[in-house]
Amino acid sequence: MSKKVLVPLLLILMLIAGGVLYWYYLAPPANFPDQEKVKETLSDPYNRMEIAEIQDTIFLDDKHVYIPFITEEEDHGISFWEWEKHEWQLSSFSTGSMPEIWKIDADDPSSHFIIWNFHPENDLDYLTFFLIKERGFSVSEGKEQYDPGIQMEYRAEAGEKSYGYTPIPSEWQKYMKAENKMMAAMIPDSIFADFFPPPQYYFGWRSTAIDGSTEYPSYPNNNGFGRGGSSTEHLRFLGENDIFE
Repeated sequence: MSKKVLVPLLLILMLIAGGVLYWYYLAPPANFPDQEKVKETLSDPYNRMEIAEIQDTIFLDDKHVYIPFITEEEDHGISFWEWEKHEWQLSSFSTGSMPEIWKIDADDPSSHFIIWNFHPENDLDYLTFFLIKERGFSVSEGKEQYDPGIQMEYRAEAGEKSYGYTPIPSEWQKYMKAENKMMAAMIPDSIFADFFPPPQYYFGWRSTAIDGSTEYPSYPNNNGFGRGGSSTEHLRFLGENDIFE
């Protein structure tokens, strides 16, 4: 093949490859599916639930959408949708009384959202979320190290709607960035590093009903189920002995 033919051919192939790459990964999102299409996707037999109502369509950014829903059995659920590979995809969903964190960008705490959806019969007044790191003590190469415990709290009003969401508080974001940076620096450059991961913080929650009770809000049941992705994390329900008052 002569050079006069080969060069234009390569340019055409490069343009086609660039166009496919742009269309597949970089093109702006299409309109989000209507509620009937969302209901149809969630009611897929593999998801083991029938949807009675799509409650809202909440854009957390232009490529990530939070959809709260109610099933035929009155379970209140949450679902996460992402624009990926040139289509809107259901990435995660769950039912039952357990808030979740959606880490849109795992390395950027400012993109992390706490999301919930409780049945109104629980009569919740407010939710309290916690970031906790247990205190610890270790000895390495003859040096003793004490790590103080951390407990950070954030209160969110339940409001009139059964569902809600909140970004991670800015104080938590600053702490998480500093902690993650410090932990990354502490991981030894060794093949054994993965076997001895450093201790990390975790997230928890408690709820307070209008009558002041703080029991687990399990109405109508707490037998939730779902399908999660690597970017979501359930929060732990904390008892009175799990926190410092």
